[in-house]
Amino acid sequence: MNKKISLGICISLIIMAITATFAITMVVSKQIYDSIISNISQRSQTYESVDEISKIVSNYFYGSVEDQSKLNAALAEGYVNGLGDGNSLYLNSSEYASYTAKLQGGIMGIGVETAFDYYSGDFVITHVYDDSPAEKAGLKERDVITAIDNAAVTMGNYSLLREKLYGDKLMSVKVEYERNGETKVVEPMLGFSIPSISGRLESNVGYIRISGFYKNTASEFKSMAQKLIEQGAESLIFDVRNTSDGSIDYAAEVVDVIVPAISGNIAVVKDKNGNVYKDKIYTAENSNITMPFVVLVNGYTSGPAELFACDLRDISQAQLVGTKTAGVGTMQELFALEDGGAVLLTVALVEPKGGENAVYNGKGIEPAVTVSLTSGDDLNLDLLTPEQDNQLQTALNMLAA
Repeated sequence: MNKKISLGICISLIIMAITATFAITMVVSKQIYDSIISNISQRSQTYESVDEISKIVSNYFYGSVEDQSKLNAALAEGYVNGLGDGNSLYLNSSEYASYTAKLQGGIMGIGVETAFDYYSGDFVITHVYDDSPAEKAGLKERDVITAIDNAAVTMGNYSLLREKLYGDKLMSVKVEYERNGETKVVEPMLGFSIPSISGRLESNVGYIRISGFYKNTASEFKSMAQKLIEQGAESLIFDVRNTSDGSIDYAAEVVDVIVPAISGNIAVVKDKNGNVYKDKIYTAENSNITMPFVVLVNGYTSGPAELFACDLRDISQAQLVGTKTAGVGTMQELFALEDGGAVLLTVALVEPKGGENAVYNGKGIEPAVTVSLTSGDDLNLDLLTPEQDNQLQTALNMLAA
């Protein structure tokens, strides 16, 4: 039997509903208000501090502020540095252009690799690329560079002078070098595209060095792997020691060249709330190389190179040889700024194929076989001959067994 509700009860229920809705709305509004007020307060303090410094400088600085843009850039850099994250950076317009150009096309220069020998004090050419301006100018491995653009090379300035050997502008750089006691001067042109992949055959073992993970790295890698296999390689060594450049996107592309198609994914990146960041889920489905692998790693193997090593270990059973990696398992993204610069900001955590248990951020990746260099100096790695490189020799022996 239907029961009718009196008008008084109906009105009371409506009032109660309105009251409850108002109460909930007030609680939520208060939380939002408190958050806004907190942010405004923090921002106000920041602006007040900057304004206070500006007034002190204006009144007491013994000098003049001639370049306001330099001050603004320093403020931006200081703000990002204050985050305490070594992987988040402020890039000025020039650095921003160089960074994006490198990601898109790799490194440009005269076509050499170099290293500073801290024991002898020599700045040594460790590799000259085929058909490069450096090769055409007559430069060879083990030549000692003594001056660049008339500036003598020293331990204090070699890293700054080395930058002159790189760039995409079609201009020459003056290189003075010594070979067998004789000094010569050449002027090779910049603008040569330096590959991120190099390789050679060691008996029946292919050796592939990956210096960075850029847009063209996957195609270069695939070509080199096929070349070595055609030459008779029955196993492969991948060297990512001292490798940190590039992006997670491009590292995943290289992994896809090697590992078989699998269910699930080879990596996923998650934001601070544990959600997938901008649909960044990486899968393997394109190709597959089936043979034994060893990956060489060390304490300077970082970021995208760590994802590469971790996935090859977990998907293709690659053996890792060397020392524990750096432990940078985060993704960075570029945000352009109105001043022409950009902020490279850590935005997400990288979760490799092994899931949460395989996350290496802050921990690094322990190799299956721990081997330290005889010299104990990873930074002198490029100065070692294959015979002196006991990490490489360990890998070769493992694959030959």
